[in-house]
Amino acid sequence: MGFFSRKQRVRLDVFCRKVYDGWVSTGIDALAVECDTLKRFIAEVDPRFGTVDAQRFLSETTLIRFEVFGLAWLHQLGEKHAAAQSAFTKSYLEERGQADVWQALQAYNQAIARSSHLRQTWETGVGRGYLTFINSIRVQVFDQWNKQGFEPETVGRAANRLCTEVAWKESLTAGFLMLTLCERLGCEVNEEAQFRLVAFIRAIYSGTRDGLKLIKVEA
Repeated sequence: MGFFSRKQRVRLDVFCRKVYDGWVSTGIDALAVECDTLKRFIAEVDPRFGTVDAQRFLSETTLIRFEVFGLAWLHQLGEKHAAAQSAFTKSYLEERGQADVWQALQAYNQAIARSSHLRQTWETGVGRGYLTFINSIRVQVFDQWNKQGFEPETVGRAANRLCTEVAWKESLTAGFLMLTLCERLGCEVNEEAQFRLVAFIRAIYSGTRDGLKLIKVEA
């Protein structure tokens, strides 16, 4: 590999803080404009979305940014720093007096976890086998990270993102996140509006992974 193809080495906390600061402080005006544009784009195909409160929409899409960032982080960088990334997210929000944001993220984290089920249920033999397998992996990794000293709550959030690569590729994960967004906004939308919201979520993921491909994370 040539010199210019080497990945930039960055500390986990420095990289994540820079990204997060763009969402919750310096980038708030830019995000508000982006959300307003997105809201009008969705309302073009479903006028009901035009009644959604702009500030609430901004808050919810910011939550999605945090959660999708964690998902893309795991998919791109693997399990090594996944628990540390989750732990930093919690401490970052708490130090800013935004522990409520951390708690609100749980709804989207659970949506990601549910998407990994790939429509399997406990009612069939195949479903039971698949779900048992997924749960065993999460328990194993949870115990591993917990023994490394990470809090159970942050470990649980990271573990919920495991085994979601296929679900993401099939757009199940983005679909679950979209439905959670609409539920929390109290707004039902038509199929085209759903498609546009899913595209927005997938764009966040793609942009995050593109950025992560350029770095090598150091704890």
